[in-house]
Amino acid sequence: MVLVVALISLIFTAGAVASCSGSAPHTAPRQNTSPADYDWTAPQRHVPDPATLAIGVTHTQYTIGNWSDPAANASARAVLTGTATYQNQHIFGWGALNPEPSPGQFDWTSLDKRINLIRATGGTPVITLCCAPDWMKGGEPGETDWTKLEQAPTPDHYADYATLAVEVARRYPDVRRFQVWNELKGFWNKQLNRWDYEAYTDFYNVVYDALKSYDSTLAVGGPYVVVDLWARSSAGGHPSALTGDCGTVDQRSLDVLTYWLAHAHGADFIAVDASSRTRDDGTVTSSTVSAAVFGAITRWIRQRTTLPVWWSEFHVGRADAAGQPKLMATATAALLGMVDAQASAAFVWQPEADPGTVEKRPLALWTSTADAAGGEPLPYGDTLARVQELLADRAAPDPVSWPSADVGVLRGHSSALLVHSADGTVDIEVGGQVVHLGPYEVRYLAIAQDAPITAFGTPGDVGPTSLDRCLGPLATPQLSHGRAISE
Repeated sequence: MVLVVALISLIFTAGAVASCSGSAPHTAPRQNTSPADYDWTAPQRHVPDPATLAIGVTHTQYTIGNWSDPAANASARAVLTGTATYQNQHIFGWGALNPEPSPGQFDWTSLDKRINLIRATGGTPVITLCCAPDWMKGGEPGETDWTKLEQAPTPDHYADYATLAVEVARRYPDVRRFQVWNELKGFWNKQLNRWDYEAYTDFYNVVYDALKSYDSTLAVGGPYVVVDLWARSSAGGHPSALTGDCGTVDQRSLDVLTYWLAHAHGADFIAVDASSRTRDDGTVTSSTVSAAVFGAITRWIRQRTTLPVWWSEFHVGRADAAGQPKLMATATAALLGMVDAQASAAFVWQPEADPGTVEKRPLALWTSTADAAGGEPLPYGDTLARVQELLADRAAPDPVSWPSADVGVLRGHSSALLVHSADGTVDIEVGGQVVHLGPYEVRYLAIAQDAPITAFGTPGDVGPTSLDRCLGPLATPQLSHGRAISE
């Protein structure tokens, strides 16, 4: 039977970036001409679903704020509501001032504004407990030296930081999820040339115990470690057995996870951070395979713990305007890989585009709110809004399929998102109709619920092999109460 497929589609290419012309005030992003573009006049709010991936954002220096243009702010707020389940904010740095400049003297002004933004846009708030006031790391009370932001508190002030964490939880009772620290900043053992995971875990345990004593229902997690990749295993000097076309994972990153899992007093999720690019040579394989790194690392973690896996950051690089579609296809395929590997959360770092002219930019969800024409949805914003819709309306417990190695499908009951993460073109058969996908194209289309989606002329689902190509097949260690018995 030949099914007529309604090719009501979103095709994201370099020319599909939303226009930023004009300066008339607006309360929602201007609509593009395609009838299937996301309806930003009525963005759908999203709530966490423990059965699938939740997409979030981390606010940084540049985001919606009182200093931005009001019309641009209103536009960007709609994009934020439609794309982000979780909204994360650090307590000090990345848009927030020192919350406790002197012992017992609090300044919540900037953090209040960020939490109020999250509330106003319907987000589920997350707080990252980083960084530490100067007086907790050898500085003078009342002073804030921004060049020392990333220093860790000294051990004699771990309890003081835990007290600050409880004060944060008390001030914002609707915040129920806390990440402890960011990328182990300041926790590096120079003598051993590795992360000081013992000191971090001691710090984590003091904060965890304090928060749980205050409210045992709060969700607390860590260690928020960067999982480094090297193109040459000798480059980092500490190669792990987790290796493949994506590069070789640094054993020192895995040691952090192993030690923390064995010695943390408890956790409600495990947080990690990575890039699809190697530290020494950038991207060393195809976009399809490099996008699989997040799913492959998720698989490695899930073989060692039953804790929900949070991607506190996931990066796919920077590109000029011509290279943005490739970045977006890579990021979209990465998200589908996370869904497939059963990750629980993925946070987009800095959802607002940098202001000014920057030749190479990371992906962003909306344009800069620095002027009246800003706050407009970018193609990545449209894509994530559709991904969120489909995850909420997924047609099966596992809604992701891979008709070919370079094509991923996220399927809802009556629509689907297709991503082609390679150069050239590919034909996909959807209910008997041939759909032509261009290079690095992401397409949304309406389909019948039972319409098969396959690579043209082939029946197989071959995508998961990208995981094995990326970092190799893995043996499964024995688990005990969510933790590995042996490594």
